Amino acid sequence: MNIKLIPATAKPEEVIDWVELVLFLSDDSYLDKRKIRDWSQKFNSITVAGKGEHPPTQLPDGVAWYSYSGDSRRSEVWNHLVGAAHKEWVLFVEDDEQIRFSDFPSRTFIDSNTWCPALIRQKRKEHTRQFYHMRLVHTPVEGTVVFEGQSIPDCTRYIREREIELCNRPVLIERESSPIAHVDIEEELSVKSYSPKLYLVQGARYYRERKYVRAAAQYRQLLKKEKLLPFDRLAAVNGLASCMAEQHKWSKAMTLTEESLKAESIQALPYFIQFKIHELQKEWGNAHTALRRYYEQQSLYSRSSFDKVMNEESILVHLSDVALRAGDRHMASDYFEELFTYKREEVDRVLLYKVLVLSIELSNYERSVHLFNRMFKDVFPDKFDEKQKEKLNDIMTMFMNQEWYPFVANVYSKMCNAFPGDEVFKRRLIVSLTKTNRLDKARTMVSNII
Repeated sequence: MNIKLIPATAKPEEVIDWVELVLFLSDDSYLDKRKIRDWSQKFNSITVAGKGEHPPTQLPDGVAWYSYSGDSRRSEVWNHLVGAAHKEWVLFVEDDEQIRFSDFPSRTFIDSNTWCPALIRQKRKEHTRQFYHMRLVHTPVEGTVVFEGQSIPDCTRYIREREIELCNRPVLIERESSPIAHVDIEEELSVKSYSPKLYLVQGARYYRERKYVRAAAQYRQLLKKEKLLPFDRLAAVNGLASCMAEQHKWSKAMTLTEESLKAESIQALPYFIQFKIHELQKEWGNAHTALRRYYEQQSLYSRSSFDKVMNEESILVHLSDVALRAGDRHMASDYFEELFTYKREEVDRVLLYKVLVLSIELSNYERSVHLFNRMFKDVFPDKFDEKQKEKLNDIMTMFMNQEWYPFVANVYSKMCNAFPGDEVFKRRLIVSLTKTNRLDKARTMVSNII
């Protein structure tokens, strides 16, 4: 089946009266009354599914409680709730998930034959992981099973057999907890119709454990299946490419990334794999190109499941380093400037020094002075320790090499006033005064030293 991608988006202020919302709680600790109360302003039909006969706390008015037993399959609970729904559409969310209403699909562009997938973004400090899952489902004909599997409710078979098309604008959901940490592989395999995503979960776990051969076997097994949703197939190809790259099978890895990007260009991981391959082979120009494309994907929503994007700070640090290795110092300097804009005041001093040195080497006087003032703003002129004095002298030497003598003379004049007994500062001030043709003051200082 050729899955068609079509536009679908709604205005964020609209009440979503055509969707029944189900919040599935794996643990009662995730129950957030404030979140549910906010959602009740958007949805007029909400059900909270949790363990126990009664909710652990009183729910907002109009919100229903559905009790399920601890040994129930998640897919069974979801099938029961979608079957009992009173509206045409049911949206499932879990635990600590939050819905991004700004991109919620419009009813105009979806129907029983056109569904929108959900893109679950797990945000962490270092990176964001992205997982696709069919969460917004059309209520089926009575007696029809939508979800298969166990703890990964899956409707791949349902969608493929009915040739249901998918929208290219997903329901956006964000969460902090992992959406796959709860999956028990052996339990999943105990049911006949388990989710194809099981191979992706197991492959990701093997990969994290550096068992690349076993991980590759999981991805290959999944790719043998014909009836896959497009984002799961891309995840399997990318996972296999990652394994090939880690085993230094670079030609195979590059071929897989090219196949993946040919099928879908809006994804991040293939570009990062290409970057790592070029980096290991010290092909710095190609490494920079691949990493730049990876960076450009950062603001887009990937169309591949199990995709991962580093935070902007980490990417910019990598880009500046690769640009330096590729010999493009001006480009490296521009990346550092972007990084400062991103970080604002929270810039690591080691990085700040590195950018200052680069700016001096590029003869960028204004930026160098700005970075110098930023680097020493908390200690200049009278709070320097010995290490900081050495660092300042090193930087002033670089300024002198650029013939920026007036600034150097001004700095050392203030340093001599703050540290009148420091002979090194005095000698350096004399040199800078000589270079600026302020000879009378230089002679006076020399006579005072003698």
